[in-house]
Amino acid sequence: MSPRRRFLAARPLAVVLLFVTAPFGVSTATPQDKTATSAEQEKYFENEVRPLLVQHCVECHGPDDQSGELRLDRHDHFKRGGGSGPVVVPGDVNASRLIRAIGYQDNDLQMPPDSKLPEEAIHVLSEWVRRGAYWPEEATETQPTVNLSPQEHLEAQRQSHWSYQPISPTDPPTIAELATRVGQEQLDAFGGDGMTTIDRFVLARLAEGGLAPNPRADRRTLIHRAYHTLLGLPPTYEQVEAFVADEQPDAFARLVDRLLDNPHYGERWARHWLDIARYGDTKGYLAGNMETRYPYAFTYRDYVIDAFNSDKPFDQFVIEQLAADQLNLADDARSALAAMGFLTVGRRFMNRQHDIIDDQIDVVTRGFLGMSVACARCHDHKYDAIPTADYYSLYGVFASSEEPAMLPLLGDPEPSPQYDAFLKAKAEKQQEVDQWVEERRQGIENELRSRVADYLVYIAKSLPQYSKGKVQPQGKRGALRLPAVRRWQDYLLKPSESSLPVWELLRQLAALPPETFANEAAAVYQQAKPAVPERLLKALREAQPKSLPDAAQVVGDQLEAVYGRWLEARKKDESLEQMPDADDETLRQVLWSANAPTTLDTGQAIAHLDQAERGKYNQLLNGVNGVSVTHPGAPGRGMVMVDKSNPVEPVIFRRGVPGNRGDRVPRRFLQVLSHVDGGKPFQHGSGRLELAQAIADPENPLTARVIVNRVWQHQFGEGLVRTPSDFGIRGELPTHPELLDHLAAELIADGWSIKRLQRRIMLSATWQQSSHTRPDAIETDPENRLLWHMPRRRMEFEPLRDRLLAVAGRLDESVGGRSVMIHQDATRRALYAYIDREDLPGLLASFDLPSPDASQAKRAKTTVPQQALYLMNSGFVIEQAKALAARSEPESPPAGGGDDASNKAAAERIKQLYHLALARDPAPAELDVAIEFVTPESAATLDPWVQLAQVLLLSNEFAFVD
Repeated sequence: MSPRRRFLAARPLAVVLLFVTAPFGVSTATPQDKTATSAEQEKYFENEVRPLLVQHCVECHGPDDQSGELRLDRHDHFKRGGGSGPVVVPGDVNASRLIRAIGYQDNDLQMPPDSKLPEEAIHVLSEWVRRGAYWPEEATETQPTVNLSPQEHLEAQRQSHWSYQPISPTDPPTIAELATRVGQEQLDAFGGDGMTTIDRFVLARLAEGGLAPNPRADRRTLIHRAYHTLLGLPPTYEQVEAFVADEQPDAFARLVDRLLDNPHYGERWARHWLDIARYGDTKGYLAGNMETRYPYAFTYRDYVIDAFNSDKPFDQFVIEQLAADQLNLADDARSALAAMGFLTVGRRFMNRQHDIIDDQIDVVTRGFLGMSVACARCHDHKYDAIPTADYYSLYGVFASSEEPAMLPLLGDPEPSPQYDAFLKAKAEKQQEVDQWVEERRQGIENELRSRVADYLVYIAKSLPQYSKGKVQPQGKRGALRLPAVRRWQDYLLKPSESSLPVWELLRQLAALPPETFANEAAAVYQQAKPAVPERLLKALREAQPKSLPDAAQVVGDQLEAVYGRWLEARKKDESLEQMPDADDETLRQVLWSANAPTTLDTGQAIAHLDQAERGKYNQLLNGVNGVSVTHPGAPGRGMVMVDKSNPVEPVIFRRGVPGNRGDRVPRRFLQVLSHVDGGKPFQHGSGRLELAQAIADPENPLTARVIVNRVWQHQFGEGLVRTPSDFGIRGELPTHPELLDHLAAELIADGWSIKRLQRRIMLSATWQQSSHTRPDAIETDPENRLLWHMPRRRMEFEPLRDRLLAVAGRLDESVGGRSVMIHQDATRRALYAYIDREDLPGLLASFDLPSPDASQAKRAKTTVPQQALYLMNSGFVIEQAKALAARSEPESPPAGGGDDASNKAAAERIKQLYHLALARDPAPAELDVAIEFVTPESAATLDPWVQLAQVLLLSNEFAFVD
């Protein structure tokens, strides 16, 4: 056997190459992952698919009409299909007749038959089929049902469902009771008389299941576990050895306190919250070269880091993220305005306001309350006590809020060369924009003056007495600018603004009946005011227009002719200020008057840009925005929302269609939780502050339970409720309901302190159990729902990448600041990765980084070849291996010579490698095989020391936490 094979086979190291423990090519997922996936699929179906089916299909394929024997209103009917069988092949878009029909791919099967669906709707349905055509199970129509009114259904759930009940902490079993149930020996092993409240609840539940807890983990395991849990970084060899040698009984408590005070704690726990907040650095796709980058998204991330580090009370954390703008913050507290990025860092959905608000409702209610309120957008929630009225009550809150044109500074910028450089760079980019806009303003003015006839004729043809159907905004010289059309219409309809005699004449002609226009027009010319230029009247008499559009053409031609003569005259004499001919000057003034549609200010010019010009304008604006995105001297601003001056009075959109308006509803909190704030409509502005206060109210039974469960989830790998963002009817029941309520009550009593909650959990014997598995326990409780051991967990991508950099000595440990391109080998922590919603790096997707398009409570856990291949072959990992190998080199060459001296030097260097990579000494067998491994046998692509370093970096011990 070669030295390399012997080294890999060395038993003590347990070096099984990372991420190849599952079969290559197979994506594995736990049952919990599948539950999370189902929740995401259900959200997609209820928010995107069902509204389309209801709006476009159910009329002909529903309970009243089953064209083709097909119904698309219920799951059982959909699954059965129509007269020709199922219409969808899950996962196969091309084979699904539904998709072929709506795509008009077959001449004999086109649905809807009257007109093709919008491309976006076809994309949604195609994506649904590609994902497997998930349709939530429903009670069949043959099952008996109890007919309850909506209010009775809501009240029934309020009284019966566990998560809507008040938090009611119960006393844990006494030590004496537990001793009777489990025996004194087991009781002593789990802490005895010093057992924590958590342990008493857990031990009682284990006794009910006939299981015993695992013994306490060894100290090396505990320190690695604590560092990973609280910091997401590894301890050094020296830190491990010092902790192992500390014989004081409070050694671990002091370790936990040190880690909670470490600034990297905020980074680790901010990453968990950013998954909930669907953090991203861009807006998603926007048309027309519009800027998609958020210049100040990083300020929200910095706020979350600081909130965890400073142990900001969680109720305050909630309120600031929803309504910091209404808290009358002092100047030195303006940094809290960054909290509102929680509402504003989401996807922008092509700037569709209804979808943006839907996203805000979803992230608020899932994130803080564990409720899927967004599923009630089109209809009452199918399972939970959330009527559509509640959705639109919250819709009114966010529709009554807007983002200001100028985001507020988070503090006064400190004078510095960097800040001065930022101001200069931004001013230069803004000057480019202003110069281009001014050029276009003049250009568009010239265009409008040269095409007056086209606009006047279009407006004349659009009048009811002349229009026969819709009139296209086209002139003899191409398409008209719609903003200019609207401005001409408003201008001519208001005599007070268009009071010049020319326009008065045109209005008199417009008043003539079309059928007698030719006969009566001459009288209008005869009675025209003296101020109307004679040249214009002469042209009208000679042309003898038969209709108003004909007359508008004559008037426009005369104005355009004057414009042309003015340009020629100005070429000859640039100092010319008026036309020599009086009639010409009168007509020229019509085009140059300050309020004429042919005269533009800067804002009007921007509004008049066509699609191509708009793209160029947005591109130039991107340059200005780019300075704020990338310049190190740019001061931070808060991505806030503010109340509109007039709050929106919401109505229900029937079937989720904005044009199908239903009953009016008040802006208020969820009715099932009406006992929290009395169910009163919000009175102050949009109601955001009142909403935040209701969510953070200690009487709210959900908020404390949800955040306690989230903390527990990240401590143990699974929450006490294994559907952490769904505490509704379809969510799982808590495995330890009394413990959950106890911890929720303690959180509130502790002033909503997350750090105290962390400490309480980590000092329990439950948390400190070993991760060893026992066959009998696995058979009884394979998913560890009773908490008989601490699960062994694979690191997420961020701490794994951070650990690679840390052991290589290359990690940039600075806290806070702008995002970086970590897939381009940046050395900052992975928390600071630039998240581009339209171009999420494949590296992040391969390692299960969640989509930033929606709130994510749990990450998928897959094992796919891309993960192993990246770690084995990527230049980034190899560079860290080289750096690690270089760190292990002795400062001076070993003294003496011979094989013994060489082996001794190799042994010392191998020990150093183990110290740096795994924070421990190598076992004797590992040392012997490693010495043989690094002895050169032949020329190799990589130095054997680098290879050895990479093997350690790819070991399970490196990437898993016991």
